[in-house]
Amino acid sequence: MTRPNTVSSYPAAKTARRCADMSEIRTEIDRLDRLIVPLLAERLNYVGQAAAYKPNRAEVVVHWRIEDVVTKVRALAVTENADPDTVERIYRGLIDASIAWEGRNYDRTRNDHR
Repeated sequence: MTRPNTVSSYPAAKTARRCADMSEIRTEIDRLDRLIVPLLAERLNYVGQAAAYKPNRAEVVVHWRIEDVVTKVRALAVTENADPDTVERIYRGLIDASIAWEGRNYDRTRNDHR
């Protein structure tokens, strides 16, 4: 069965190749995951470093920065022909996980120096 090369009302990213079957689709998704995870690891490294610059734990959550990131990724999603609502939901989950990671790093670094 031929499926349109679209996601919702947004055309699929221009670099996505048309796959012949689910096996090919899964192979491509696995390939992308191998690219995404190292980027997530790098991002989390920076998030972890940020904990050292926060004067108190309350500053681990910076609301204006969250909204700034969301605004930027929504705009990037539009540029990349992706659904900005879906990208926002993904990033809000990423931000929540990043805040938890930074909080753990904040606690660990403060406990290591007592």
